[in-house]
Amino acid sequence: MKQRVWDLFVRFFHWSLVLSFTAAYLTAAYGYNETYDMDEVHEWLGYFITTLVVTRILWGFIGSKYARFSNFIFSPSEYIENFKAIMTNKHEKHYMGHNPLGGAMVFALLAGLSLLVFSGLVLLGWSEYTGPVWALGIHVSESFGENIKYIHYHLPEIMLFLIGAHILGVFVAMKQHGENLVRAMFTGYKES
Repeated sequence: MKQRVWDLFVRFFHWSLVLSFTAAYLTAAYGYNETYDMDEVHEWLGYFITTLVVTRILWGFIGSKYARFSNFIFSPSEYIENFKAIMTNKHEKHYMGHNPLGGAMVFALLAGLSLLVFSGLVLLGWSEYTGPVWALGIHVSESFGENIKYIHYHLPEIMLFLIGAHILGVFVAMKQHGENLVRAMFTGYKES
């Protein structure tokens, strides 16, 4: 029997984030040469990702049942049991929403994205004299600005590792449970 798990906002957030993060990464990594400068495109993608992250955090408190953070906070023993179940492929419990490790990954990705957009906004104000940090007149010291720059330039590498782990987790779960999680993130429905 199919059950609606992922609401429209969660699905819009997920796929919009996939596309916008990919574009932001590519414009930062490959968007600067003598022919064109994708700096402004990268900035607007950053603002869009900021909006996505802020609204997803809010939705984590007020959204539908499976979108709420409270739905995927588990006890330490449940994280351990879920890890053992994945390693041995002996699952005694089926989760309609996120399983414990999936929920932990959501928190890790949102934390990384929050730090990435925060560092981008601070960097924009500190080095480009534009954006909300600069407009609000928030002073950023040279040492803090250099640290933020380092974080903003190197955090995407950590994010790529987390994204890879997320994708691997999805495919392991699909194989072990026989459910198409990718389709569920498009349609919103999972088998109960």
